[in-house]
Amino acid sequence: MKKNVLVVILALVVVVALYGGIRYFSSSRDKAGEPKVTLSFGGTAAAEDLASKAMQRVADLVEERTNGSVKINVFPASQLGDAMTQMEMVINGNIDIFMEGSNYMADWGVPERYVASLYFQCPSKEAFLKLLDSDLYKSWEDAFLEKTGLRTLASNWVRPPVEIASNVPLYTLEDFKNLKLRSLPSKYTLDALSALGTKPTSVAYNEVYLAMQQGVIEATIATLDAVYKMNFYQVAKYLCMVDASYVNFALWMNEAKFQSLSPSQQEILVNTCQEVGEWYMAAVEAELDGYIQKMVEHGVKIIEYSPEEYARFAATIKPLVDKYVAEGTWPKGLYEAFMAEISK
Repeated sequence: MKKNVLVVILALVVVVALYGGIRYFSSSRDKAGEPKVTLSFGGTAAAEDLASKAMQRVADLVEERTNGSVKINVFPASQLGDAMTQMEMVINGNIDIFMEGSNYMADWGVPERYVASLYFQCPSKEAFLKLLDSDLYKSWEDAFLEKTGLRTLASNWVRPPVEIASNVPLYTLEDFKNLKLRSLPSKYTLDALSALGTKPTSVAYNEVYLAMQQGVIEATIATLDAVYKMNFYQVAKYLCMVDASYVNFALWMNEAKFQSLSPSQQEILVNTCQEVGEWYMAAVEAELDGYIQKMVEHGVKIIEYSPEEYARFAATIKPLVDKYVAEGTWPKGLYEAFMAEISK
């Protein structure tokens, strides 16, 4: 009798265990058999910035197109930390997707990428788009995946060029001497701004407004849209249209997390990120004239530069190419390959 009772109990334990296992398995998949996943998506752009709105657009479209099997929680405005912190987090798998300027690849294992951000070398947005579509650029993305474990979901979120919001008038190259200029926390950006004669100071993106207001820095580099959206113009007297470089946001995803998605989910996520990149570029272009007009109405003075002055800026930066080749940071011929791509 006791033996029979024991057998029944054991059978019940097995059934409960199996039932529990089935419940657990089914709860992680939708009706179509797709894994149900919730992803975290971090960024540093201001909450009202079009880039942050584009992040939410990705989340909404992906959830809709996967029938709810992939949900994305969006964290803009450095909610999860500054750019360097979030880069470490996505590499370590603590967040799943991170959006930031693709020039950060240069500081995380792919120094060749910085040639595309070398100040005063790329003449136009059209030239920059040629580069993004080239085998050269794709080789950098492949190297970045290998070095960091981060897959590039999209790199076509192209922003307006980098300008300078300043409290000091900058009319010529000589005016940059000893300027306290905010820099990205990047060796390459620091090198470029030092070559211009400034005193570059690394300040976190979300601390620039206060730093300018308090005089910790006299000026900041920023894309034209960011000068407006981050309200830098409110604490600056001049907007210097230097068109120093063209910038694109990249969307990076932890490779292990990407591989946990089904092939269908992967395809939807990648295609949506690239589609929204096209939307973002068009939306930014449509708003730029309005941004400039509002800054002028606020009292900001616009400073523009002649081709001759721009050439002087470019000549000041160009020696960095030889420096990086000589020290082994860049392979010989990289700069020439870059120039060939943007000249096609």
